[in-house]
Amino acid sequence: MKKILAILTIVFCFGVTAAFAVDGAELYKTRCAKCHRDGTESSKAGGGVVLKGQSAEEIEMKLNGYLEGSYGGAKKKTMARVLKKFSPEELKAMAAHICTL
Repeated sequence: MKKILAILTIVFCFGVTAAFAVDGAELYKTRCAKCHRDGTESSKAGGGVVLKGQSAEEIEMKLNGYLEGSYGGAKKKTMARVLKKFSPEELKAMAAHICTL
């Protein structure tokens, strides 16, 4: 009985963790792709920024830079306004996805 309880506890913990996992691809699709398209091109609203080819660390540093006001060009205020709606975990998940574009 104790073994079954232990196994169910482990399964439940993994299930809860998976339920709260952040999907960077979905966030990118719903919040970023409108301006940054598929990462290989950008609309005028995206400021001409091409995301493809950047590392997750580089992207995360830039995203945090927008929030802190230490990074950005013409769309600095727009990016800061959009990004402040995301948690640090969501920003990390988006950066991890963007580096795969």
